[in-house]
Amino acid sequence: MLANVVVDQRKVYIDELTVVGVPIRTTDRAEEKGTGTIPAHWDMFYKQQMANKIANKVNGKMFALYADYELLNPIEFTFALGYEVTPGGELREEMQEFTIPAGEYMVFTTAIGPAKQMVLDAWSYIWEWSNKNERAFVLDFELYDERCIDPDFSQVDIYVSIKS
Repeated sequence: MLANVVVDQRKVYIDELTVVGVPIRTTDRAEEKGTGTIPAHWDMFYKQQMANKIANKVNGKMFALYADYELLNPIEFTFALGYEVTPGGELREEMQEFTIPAGEYMVFTTAIGPAKQMVLDAWSYIWEWSNKNERAFVLDFELYDERCIDPDFSQVDIYVSIKS
């Protein structure tokens, strides 16, 4: 499964980042069943051109954040789409500032293909991996950079917080 879904897996240390995004609350179970809100959130983000409403962007890299985990059954979390910013900028009402903590992360690089499918498949792999490893459930994120210009031919890095 690794060769088809995740083409690279490595441990990295990152410095703290500040991301402003538009959050929603959901659960792992709803998203797995296809009754969750993440796909509609992506649609809203693009249709309402939310990227243009985020001030003080550092670069053109987009983040999909998974934060504020409540390890219940089902697991509840905040999902947000946004961009890295210079901290302390003006926030629109529907936006929230998130801090990606400095620390060690396991990075999973997807295979190249349709972004939506590659990310879903990679998360399936990550859930299997996390059953055997030390996932911290602090804050995880997907990084969409220049490799994602064509949504049908994309490669995404998924950063998963791990216990030190």
